[in-house]
Amino acid sequence: MTDCLNCDNNFEGLFCNLCGQKAATHRFTMHEWLHEIPHSILHVDSGFFLTMKTLFLRPGDAVREFLQGKRKLLFSPFLYVLILCGVYVVVTHFFGKDEKVIEVTNISNANEYISEHYYKIWAIVSVIPLAVGSYFAYFKSGYNFAEHLVFNAYLMGQLVIADIILVLISATTFDENYSLVFKSLEFIIKFPFWFWMIWQFFKPRKWYWGILQFILFLILASIATFILLTPFGFYVLKMKGSH
Repeated sequence: MTDCLNCDNNFEGLFCNLCGQKAATHRFTMHEWLHEIPHSILHVDSGFFLTMKTLFLRPGDAVREFLQGKRKLLFSPFLYVLILCGVYVVVTHFFGKDEKVIEVTNISNANEYISEHYYKIWAIVSVIPLAVGSYFAYFKSGYNFAEHLVFNAYLMGQLVIADIILVLISATTFDENYSLVFKSLEFIIKFPFWFWMIWQFFKPRKWYWGILQFILFLILASIATFILLTPFGFYVLKMKGSH
């Protein structure tokens, strides 16, 4: 039997059955610090990088299992996106090309300005319209809106990883080719994975219906994104127009 040093509970096993603290505790050493720092930031030993790997190898199946109760399988969905967006900001700071000048003259390029200059906020907020699109396109799947938010948070996280890769690849291209190369690579890298993750998660019974649902999802998500960004777009348009 072991006495828990955290809650004084008497228990058997490796972890306290009341508070979850480990049975074995010891003084902090430099080795503990070297382990604790990455563990505290990324929870590495239970899963940030394991989540990344799992979501590349079997994205749809992994998220479905997570929603069915295997909560130790994946890292926290929204923290996952948040950390990756932070990595993207750092990578673009050191390796990104100069941001292109966007003349804000209408609501369309005002929204483009937001996505270019406020990427981190844009990526996180975009989970909502993506969830709206998948919720209505796959309404009969039985998942509630909160579960669609979880799925699309993981999806957005993987798309942010793709953006990080694209920035690093584009860092080796000539300035005049940057926009064209980036857009081409963006389509080649993102679209197949996006389709595969959606297909694996929802598992459509008929291939043609699965394709139609995916197209409907893209349309609905695009509309929801435009609606969500429009108020911010008008604000940017007003601010830029006043200068």
